[in-house]
Formats: sequence, structure tokens, C-alpha cells
Amino acid sequence: MITRFTVLGGDDRQNHLFRKLLSAGFEAECWQVPGLADTKASLYEALCRTQAAVLPMPALRGSEFIRAGSSAGIPLRSVLDSLPRGAYVLGGGLSAAAELLRQYPVHVIDYGASEPLATQNAVPTAEGAIRIAMEKLPVTIQGSRFLVIGFGRIGKVLSQRLAALGGLVTVAARKPGDCALAESFGCQSDRTGLYLRGLARYDCIFNTVPAPVLAADDFAAMRPDCLVVDLASGQGGAGEGAVPADGPVYLRAPGLPGKAAPATAAEFIKNAILEALTAP
Repeated sequence: MITRFTVLGGDDRQNHLFRKLLSAGFEAECWQVPGLADTKASLYEALCRTQAAVLPMPALRGSEFIRAGSSAGIPLRSVLDSLPRGAYVLGGGLSAAAELLRQYPVHVIDYGASEPLATQNAVPTAEGAIRIAMEKLPVTIQGSRFLVIGFGRIGKVLSQRLAALGGLVTVAARKPGDCALAESFGCQSDRTGLYLRGLARYDCIFNTVPAPVLAADDFAAMRPDCLVVDLASGQGGAGEGAVPADGPVYLRAPGLPGKAAPATAAEFIKNAILEALTAP
């Protein structure tokens, strides 16, 4: 049974996760967690007796460093060198370090692949996105026109919540079935990349697709006072060179669970890692 954890780096979610593990009766150390003092004098001391090293979500900066606030990061190799044989390494998004991880006698769990966690994270993402719109738009959600690009987990939750607040919501999706489902939710529908209804009608556009779905011509078609909030991970949904120097306000807002509701997001992560560690 896993009873000793070390929480490494990350953002406010890791802070709350460390506290939640302690409250649940586990032994826990922390290293370079924002808002917390390191519990040991060195990285090695924080890791040498642990059974599970918990990296943040997303876990890595590049392929060799663990994200740790605004610092350059914690060297992943130093962490692996410090862990006991057979320890677990858990993190959200570890594929970039797969080759390095294979060189060590550790068990690797990418909790970012957890289906329940991804579904749960859609809620704080949607609420955080709506908070941004409320802060940045000079009008109310009620009566404003919104385009939600993508109808995955986040797109579904976001469009439903916007509509519940009185927003006039259009969903852009690639699959006709998703368009039909969006219409069954009371939204209008459009096709991603085509935008047959036109883009000048919207007060705010949310993108949830981690691929180029907004080209320079699309930005040129928007009103200058339109707010574009890109929730997608990676490079986001704007094509290279697509965002004009003047025109619609374009905001990148990935990782909203850690900003909008870090304590809730930490609870989701705690549940995901405990479920993974106790799975048969």
C-alpha cells in the first residue's frame, strides 16, 4: 500500500494536493511547491524514502524539467536519481520524457490520461472561461452572442453554462452528429473552419480545439471589439501569424482549472492518483 508521497513543483493545485494528502492521513513531503516551504533540506532527502513522486499537470517544461512556478524547473533526471527502486512517478502529460523514464526502475502513471479527471476538469475550465468573459466584456452574458469552437468535454459544459446564463450560443464542430447534439441542447451550430454563419456576429469566441482552427481571414472577419479566448493546450487554435496586431482581443487561457479553482482541481487529481495506485 502506498502511504508516502512527495509533491513536486507545479502551481496552486500542488499546494492544495499536498495539504489534502496530509489531511487524508498520508505522509507527504514537498519540494518547490508554490506557497509552501520545502519540507526537507535537499531534493534527495525529499525523495529518498518516498513511494510516489507526484508531478504537476502538465508535468513538464520541455522533456527534462518538471514545472515549478516561474523557475526554470526541477531537473527530472535528478528526481529519478533520488527515487528508490520501484517507486511510482505520477504526472499529467509525461510522453515527452518517455525515453528518460524508461532508463529508471520506476513505475510511471500518466494521470492526465484519466477519463474521469478530464471530464471533471471541464467544469472549472468552463467556469474560468466564463469568468474571463465577465471581466473582459463590456456587456452581460445574457443576450450576448457566443461561438464555442469544439464540442468535446469542455465545449459541451461551456456551451450549456453560457446558455443557462442567457447567452446566445453557437457551437462549431466538424462532425454533423456533434452539430445535431448541440442543437438538441438549444444552441445553434456551425462547421469548424467554415463558419458559414459568419464571425462578425459574435461578441465572444471560445476555442477548445488544440489545432489551428482560426486563420488570418477568420480574425479579419471578426468585429474589432470581439473577445477571443483560447482554452486549448499546446499552441492553441490560432494558425501561425493569424492573430493581427490590432483587431479582436486574443487571450490564451490554457490550464484554467489550476487558476480558477485550484482546490477543486487538486481534489480531482488526488482522486485520480489514488484510483490509479489502487487499480488491480
